[in-house]
Amino acid sequence: MNNKYALVDLEPNLSLGAGLAHGGNDIVFDWTPIEIPTGACSIKMISAIITGTNGAAGNTNDLNLYFARSINGVEPTTFGTEHATVAAATAVGFRKNIIGYARVDFSTVDDVDYLVSYNVLGSRTGSSADNTPNSGEMYNVILQGDPKYASTKGYQTIWVAGGGAGAFDFGTDVDLDMSGHQAASVVPVQITVSGTDPRIVFSPGDKIIGHTNTVTAEVVSVDSDVLMTVKNVSAQIDHQEQLMFRNPIKLMIGLEY
Repeated sequence: MNNKYALVDLEPNLSLGAGLAHGGNDIVFDWTPIEIPTGACSIKMISAIITGTNGAAGNTNDLNLYFARSINGVEPTTFGTEHATVAAATAVGFRKNIIGYARVDFSTVDDVDYLVSYNVLGSRTGSSADNTPNSGEMYNVILQGDPKYASTKGYQTIWVAGGGAGAFDFGTDVDLDMSGHQAASVVPVQITVSGTDPRIVFSPGDKIIGHTNTVTAEVVSVDSDVLMTVKNVSAQIDHQEQLMFRNPIKLMIGLEY
């Protein structure tokens, strides 16, 4: 490859129970594959955008990130059940797949709720000495995939899983307020909601999931404090069902080759 650096986005899906407060050591997301350019590389930096709770910034808990690769073309077995702690019998299944670990220390690298309804984290020290190497910018993790796994030409596949070190809560308290429910629909439909003002929670293009884990949809527009337009509603949204982010965490991983 000609470039020395690469930037990879990771937006893991969250599923059942993701809107309720996690325990301090719960699994936040299962193994999620990313494709990166081939060749051994080091993690130079990790930045992130983390949604808050009920329209307010929060979730500034540390995050344990595990990196893995396939073995002879076979991907790692499940990290475990999201919103539950890691089980020993499950963890042993992917032990040989792990190739690295990084702990994202929110208390030293977040933007101190400056953006009000969500947090952004980068690489700096707690005293804002931005150029001082610390755990926020020096991860000492080398990534290299398994050439036997089928990836896009010129790329290799790495898996990332996240474990919490604190009680994450990705709830929104934006609830469907339609006694007749909302039916599945591919075309855009306007829905009525109550609870948190959706204008301080969602943006066009956000993927959402119902708290019962039975429906997904995409935000088209946020029209008022009680109205939203959504599309690609996969199943019925029930009255009083909470609408949550499908991808409340976005990680930007900078690689150096």
